[in-house]
Amino acid sequence: IMSGWTLTLKQAPALRLDLRALSPAALAGLSADAVAKFGVWHGNESVALGELFTIAARTDDALHFEGDLSRADRIGWQLAAGRIHVDGPVGDYLGAGMSGGEIVASRHAGLLAACEMSGGRLEIGGNVGDYAASALPGSMDGMRGGTLLVRGSAGARFGDRMRRGSALVFGDAGDFLASRMVAGTIAVAGRIGAHAGYGMRRGSVVCAGTAPTIPPTFVANDANIAVFWQLLARDLARHGGAFASLPARRVQRHLGDLAAGGKGELLLCV
Repeated sequence: IMSGWTLTLKQAPALRLDLRALSPAALAGLSADAVAKFGVWHGNESVALGELFTIAARTDDALHFEGDLSRADRIGWQLAAGRIHVDGPVGDYLGAGMSGGEIVASRHAGLLAACEMSGGRLEIGGNVGDYAASALPGSMDGMRGGTLLVRGSAGARFGDRMRRGSALVFGDAGDFLASRMVAGTIAVAGRIGAHAGYGMRRGSVVCAGTAPTIPPTFVANDANIAVFWQLLARDLARHGGAFASLPARRVQRHLGDLAAGGKGELLLCV
């Protein structure tokens, strides 16, 4: 038996929704009646899912959300397996802490999307707010695995404290991109804001669009990285868009942040 559900928002909620309890696994095997009675937080009170959403069974095992969910936070929170699809904008913490499975959101996402993500695949069809692929407030580790694709543009502090994984932005990125980055790969197709790589310790930032202003704590490096670049470029090229042409392009390499150890790199595509 298939155990997927389509949840269609009836109307915009008065307060923010916390949907961290909803996952394909949590709703699998439940009857439609049981799903309707499932409690989620609306502000500081628990509300039955059926009061907020129209509920319909699916022929697959995915969890689909439909409607303007820009006030719905923590969709896909700590997702370990399964598929979640959101047809509409979403709130904050999308896919935060996810370790497996797949989340596809068709439009914009709020703050802290993919923060502390350690596995799986998260795709955002529109823009994403500040602190995507970064650390939860007060935490030392940002994104540490998996793949994040942002089809639109990203806000400030994208990849802050990132440790592992791949994060691609098909549009522009805001200020302080890859700040305090420890390792991993970030690629941006469009423009990049000020202070890229601030406090960066290791990791790679591929600047596939307009070259950003190189911070004064980065230094040009002419070591031959052709083999490494081909491997990285092909890996990014499979995601298409502006990244498809990377294997045919050359790169200029700048090492930094020298104020933080200097083992990171900004790779400018020429």
